[in-house]
Amino acid sequence: MGVPRAGTAALAGGLALLLMATTVGCRRSRPSPAPSGGTATVGLTVSAAQPSYRVGEQITLRLKLVNNRNAECQLSRVPDGAVTVMSLTRDGTAVAPAVGGAAYYRDFTAYLVENLVRVPPRGSLELVLGSDPQSPVGPALMTSASDGRGGAAVTWWPVDQPGAYRLVLGYLRAPLRGVPADACAATSEQGAVEFEVKGG
Repeated sequence: MGVPRAGTAALAGGLALLLMATTVGCRRSRPSPAPSGGTATVGLTVSAAQPSYRVGEQITLRLKLVNNRNAECQLSRVPDGAVTVMSLTRDGTAVAPAVGGAAYYRDFTAYLVENLVRVPPRGSLELVLGSDPQSPVGPALMTSASDGRGGAAVTWWPVDQPGAYRLVLGYLRAPLRGVPADACAATSEQGAVEFEVKGG
């Protein structure tokens, strides 16, 4: 796993960013305990667009969020700032992420607020999370969270080696200025998906 280099990249929705100094994150994420019972406020399922990919090919994952409440929810229509990786394994071995920072041409938090949509009771919303074949660490899935200064903390999850991958995702939207708190900001439910990366 290499140290990310400086360069440019883009988030979903065409939001440009400039990668700054980064560090390698050698932590391993631990999945949260499964809910003890009942229905999660927000349901989450994840699927891969295809069962296998070649090394360097973009991996496309589809996430479906369901409002299980009897009231309207505000959910994000983009994975940025909301989708989090609980764990990633390759052939049963944990994959360590690389962590960095990003400065934006516009305020990242404002971008997140603009991409909240109102979902009616029992309604659903679909997101797409795609890997970046040319990320600073090579082919990787990327998640992001607001750093409180208009930029974002970015985490790259490498998918650059052949093997059988298992990914567990969660939905967790941090509080956003001007957005009232509600029960839909996070879900206790996790979505798992498996896919294979084959050598070129």
